[in-house]
Amino acid sequence: MNLIQFLRILWARRLLVLVPAFVALAVGTLVGSLLPERYPGVARLMLDTIRPDPITGIGVGGRDARDFVRTQVQLITDERVVGDAVDRLGLTRDPATIARYAASGFREEDGGIRRWLVNQIKPRISAGVLGNSAVMEIRYEGPSPEFAKAVAGALRDAYVAETLRLKVDTAERTGAWYREQAQKTARAIEQAEAERAKFMAENGIILTAGPGSPDLETAKLQSLQQSLAQAQANVSAQQIQATAQTAVNPLADQLRVQLTAVDEEIARLSEQLGPQHPTYRAAVARRAIIQQQLANALRQQGAAASAISSASQSTLRQIEQQIAAQEKIVQQRKPLLEKLAVMDQNIAALRKSYDEQINRSNVLDLESEVRETSFIILGDPVAERTPSYPNRILISSLSFLGGLALGLLAALFVEFSNRRVRGVEDLAYATGAPVLAHIASRRPAVPLRARLQRLLGRRRRDAVEGGGELQAI
Repeated sequence: MNLIQFLRILWARRLLVLVPAFVALAVGTLVGSLLPERYPGVARLMLDTIRPDPITGIGVGGRDARDFVRTQVQLITDERVVGDAVDRLGLTRDPATIARYAASGFREEDGGIRRWLVNQIKPRISAGVLGNSAVMEIRYEGPSPEFAKAVAGALRDAYVAETLRLKVDTAERTGAWYREQAQKTARAIEQAEAERAKFMAENGIILTAGPGSPDLETAKLQSLQQSLAQAQANVSAQQIQATAQTAVNPLADQLRVQLTAVDEEIARLSEQLGPQHPTYRAAVARRAIIQQQLANALRQQGAAASAISSASQSTLRQIEQQIAAQEKIVQQRKPLLEKLAVMDQNIAALRKSYDEQINRSNVLDLESEVRETSFIILGDPVAERTPSYPNRILISSLSFLGGLALGLLAALFVEFSNRRVRGVEDLAYATGAPVLAHIASRRPAVPLRARLQRLLGRRRRDAVEGGGELQAI
């Protein structure tokens, strides 16, 4: 079937096509006029996800921001937020609302009038972020502009209040948990310190200062080691001093000078008087005396230095013996001190954990006292005077198109159920033979019709055997 055949069928069955279309148009128009009108009310606020929290210093960004926005959209349509909006509007005390609730058949066992109102309002709520901005739009469609605007504003206020309440409640619960953990940690610290004190008393461990300081025996060993180092330094200093005293002994120097003078005198007397002269012999005797005195002076100086060195070495040996004995004591007590060090580390870890828990609890206490949210209210709610539902033009158009499609299907069904010959093409199709010619009535030429025929590709020709054509007049 070509286009000409299809158009002929439509023209022949035009009533069957147009009647359902206009009936559907009438029905759609009637239904659109009977549907209750709904007007959109809009309230906006800005999600301040860039600015960090004033207490924790944590901000929201990237994928976390998208998840945050999706969570806020779900929260706006949550039953608690919608119920709070119902309470703010006082709808449960409205006589007309009470009457509609009584006629609805909803029972108190199902949640009462408040739950019924939530179920009525919730399906007409929508929320979302405008484009790529941080502006959140809360939209509600109501039976009147005033009611829609009031509900949108109440939803925004309820949402802000619920967000703040959730934040405060979460901070309070978490803070209480941290305080409880801090109390448990404090009791653990007291128990650990009591065990530590008992352990020190049983083993006679005395610390010179607080935890981590050396015990008394270790302090004694450290003191002896310092004394040994000091004694060694004193011995070196005494040896240097003795060497210096030997080099600058005034008595020995004086005797050496006298001895040199006597030697010169003896040499002079030997030349002048000879070795047998009494004066020469007296000089020799005086030299022997000076020599003996010099030897005695040097011997006394050496004895004094030796005595000092012996005393210093004795002191060093004494200190070394004390250090060896003290090292044995410290070595024997080393396992006890190591166990005490482990106890001190555990107590220090518990104290650190306690400080962290107290600090976190204080931060959460501050969060629970905050009465501001990260939202910025953008103006008052607004409502449009033009209803967003029903779209009567769309309903009428779709109804007309649906009726037209139904009429087309009906026309084609009726036509193919009782096929008729409406033109040359139908005749050729019905007989299965070529049409050689057809006779048409004389009618005035219609230029528009001719142009349409040419546009549709219709050629008024009849096929003949051998390829010849006969033009109909």
